[in-house]
Amino acid sequence: MGRRWTDTAGVERVEAARVLGVDPGASARAVERAFRRRTRETHPDRFPPGSEAWEDASDRLRALVEARAALNGPAPEPPAPAQWRRTAQDGGTWARAHEAPAQPPGYDDSRFPTPHDVDRRIRAWGLAWGGFLVLAALGSYLVGATQPTNDALPFWSPALFVTGLLGLAIGVRAHRRLSER
Repeated sequence: MGRRWTDTAGVERVEAARVLGVDPGASARAVERAFRRRTRETHPDRFPPGSEAWEDASDRLRALVEARAALNGPAPEPPAPAQWRRTAQDGGTWARAHEAPAQPPGYDDSRFPTPHDVDRRIRAWGLAWGGFLVLAALGSYLVGATQPTNDALPFWSPALFVTGLLGLAIGVRAHRRLSER
C-alpha cells in the first residue's frame, strides 16, 4: 500500500477517503463535492434535537469534517516543485507557474468585443434610449397638463425624465471615451 498520509489530528488519509467515499488522492474539488453530498445525507438538522438519531448524525458530521480536513491537507506527492507547471502546448516541458499560459490551439478571441466596440454600443444605447425617455417625459407632462386629473403625472413624468438624463449621461461619457482614442 505504500506510504500512509496523516493530518495533524491523526486521521489517516486512507480512512478519511473511505469516510467521504473518494480516492485518497482526490482533488480538493472532488473532496468538497463528496463532503457536501454526504453532509446533505446525514446532517443533524434532519433529526429532532437530542434524539439518538441526532447524536449519531452529529458524530457522522464531525467525522466528515475531520476527513475533509485530512484530505485537504498536504498533497501526497506533488508532481513537481510548486513554482513549476507542465504545459501541453510545448510537448510537455516544464514552465514557470508565474508565466502566462499560451492560448490553446484554435483559440480565437475575435468573437469577444473590444473595448472600442463596447463603448460604441453604450454610446448608441445611452443616446437613443436617453433621448427617447426625455422626450417621453416631456410628452407625458404636456399631455397630463391638459387633462383634468392624472394621478400618475406627479411621479412618472419626473421619473422618466431623470432616467432619460442618466441614459444621456452614459451615452455622452462613452462618446467622450471614443473621441479620446
